[in-house]
Amino acid sequence: MARAQAEEKRGVVLALGSGGARGIAHLGVIRVLARHGIPVRAVIGSSIGAQIGALLAAGVSVEELLRLACGVDWKTTIRLFMPEFGKGGVIADRGIREFLEPYLGTHEIQSLSIGYAAVAADLASGEEVIIRRGNLLEAVRASISIPGLLRPAIQGARILVDGGLVNPVPFDRARELFGGPVLAVAVHPGAFKFELPGETSVPDWRDRIEDLLRQSVVRKWPQLRKLLDDWDRNGDEEALPDLGASGIYNRAMDISRAQLMRLRLKLAPPDILLTPNVQGIGMLEFYRADEALAAGMREAKAHLAQIKALLRQ
Repeated sequence: MARAQAEEKRGVVLALGSGGARGIAHLGVIRVLARHGIPVRAVIGSSIGAQIGALLAAGVSVEELLRLACGVDWKTTIRLFMPEFGKGGVIADRGIREFLEPYLGTHEIQSLSIGYAAVAADLASGEEVIIRRGNLLEAVRASISIPGLLRPAIQGARILVDGGLVNPVPFDRARELFGGPVLAVAVHPGAFKFELPGETSVPDWRDRIEDLLRQSVVRKWPQLRKLLDDWDRNGDEEALPDLGASGIYNRAMDISRAQLMRLRLKLAPPDILLTPNVQGIGMLEFYRADEALAAGMREAKAHLAQIKALLRQ
């Protein structure tokens, strides 16, 4: 009986962090774990980490996860994040729900074969909210609600937004909920050394979206023109030297998340922290999945001996 329980508990607990499209690197780590027979017995995530963790916990194969990630080109990205300019955010959730529904819509967290939790933030109280029960899709929907971009999720009396605001990489909660060993993956900008943008070219988002603007279906959203101008002025952390108001706000958020992570590292560090080099990938550049995957795989392979050692302890 004791041996059976030990075998059941064998495996790593993943803590997957926030970071938008950079989070595809999580799949690179998961791919390396699968190739080397390293089981995952539980996963907790914030934002994109919650989404990828949910797909894994729902039993989606690594091959299917890779197919999904690499199948998202820039046109698909636009469809997923098509602005609707409604109440509470620039983007509603129609495209995202349609994308995730076939994989997550019928699953309840408490019935999953491995442990799962998603992190969100209560917009009213500012509290960290750990979602461990209920519909898997709704848990992900709450955790990925980037303030101002995607409308908040309403769950009961709570208004929930992106978990990365309160816990960018929830390795401390991973240990509290599931024990160890904890393998954490950080992909948010604050996980790296800050580098202000230099003399670089404008990201190709403008060219890609302008191509779509020439198509009749997108002419219904003239507000996209204003967004293009904003992206030119502000951009992401890889933008022009003049950051603009939005760029400065993004920098401030990066600093805040970095400080949160440093504090949590001092209090309850993971057994291993992986930081794939995805700094050059923008938050919504999901069409660069191949780059993020490769970065995740490189980082996991570099620490493979350490990861294997965790299971022997």
